[in-house]
Amino acid sequence: MSTVRSIERRLYIRRQADRDVASQVAATTVEAPRHMDWNGVWTGYLAFVGFAVLLVSFVLGIGFSALNPAAAGSWAGVGAGAMAWSVVMLLVATFAGAWVAGRTPRTSRRQGMMRGLVLWGMILATMLWVVGGAAGVAMSAAGGLAGSALSSVAGGHAATVQGVLRTNGISLTSAQAAAIAAQLMAGDRAGAAGTLAADANITTTRAASLLNQVPPLPAAGAASTAGEAVKTGGARAAWGLFWVSLIGLGCALLGGAVGGAGLQRRPLRPTSQPA
Repeated sequence: MSTVRSIERRLYIRRQADRDVASQVAATTVEAPRHMDWNGVWTGYLAFVGFAVLLVSFVLGIGFSALNPAAAGSWAGVGAGAMAWSVVMLLVATFAGAWVAGRTPRTSRRQGMMRGLVLWGMILATMLWVVGGAAGVAMSAAGGLAGSALSSVAGGHAATVQGVLRTNGISLTSAQAAAIAAQLMAGDRAGAAGTLAADANITTTRAASLLNQVPPLPAAGAASTAGEAVKTGGARAAWGLFWVSLIGLGCALLGGAVGGAGLQRRPLRPTSQPA
């Protein structure tokens, strides 16, 4: 009888050891973090889009509801205010999307930050695509308007040059007067004098004297002012994009870390049976 009990006990101990090994293997397999889960990243991206549309539309709705169409100051502040609050809402949506991307089982804090980094890159690519397309259309329209305005100004200056020359007994065609006016607008008075001397068959000294009678052309100053405005606006936009992208990266990493540390599955405990 004692021999039978001894055999049963040895078999029970062996089965218990096998169950313990199987439980440890299962726990190790469950706890193994996934280095990259694109399902989580795409889920976080779609969550970002949803949060961004919801929050930005909410802010714009409040802003336009408070707008007073009859007050000029109200129109002046609506653009800056809407842009600032939209940027804040986009940063909040980035944090929420990264949190969703990292909020999956078997995800560590580090893996959540990695998913937040990938999500940040996808968000920047989308924003550059959307904003770049809108900016391209706006720049094309502005370039067309600037070209039309410059052509109109150049035509007026050509008429001014032609009138001064006719007063001094020199007749030139509209095309010749336009070429001379363009050189004067560019600041090349020596070249304009040479062109006038060749077209009117006069000396360069007399041509320079005649061009001194032409009133100062303000186009160069206007072009310089427009160029300075473009330079200032471009610098502000570039630095603004840099800081918004940097803060957005911090929000994405923080959201992924918080989400990744939120769900940690506990290891399976081996079951014990009484002897």
